Amino acid sequence: MKTSTVVNSLRDILDLGSKKKKKAALKKILKKLKKKQIGLKKKLAATQGDKGKKALTAKLKVNQTHRKKGLKALRMLNGKE
Repeated sequence: MKTSTVVNSLRDILDLGSKKKKKAALKKILKKLKKKQIGLKKKLAATQGDKGKKALTAKLKVNQTHRKKGLKALRMLNGKE
């Protein structure tokens, strides 16, 4: 699943009404982003070309940023921030 698809679903979830639904859906998306992050790190370690490494690093950075935003939203839902 592309990162943009996951982010779009994150936006949709934040528009949901119930807090429980938001938390459950947000956790599900965060797990997908974590899997994607792990996969990108493995690809980055296996890649040898500079051009490929730069592209993967950019994707990894975007993924990490989206995951951070999701974690922050989850903390706010839990009332910890």
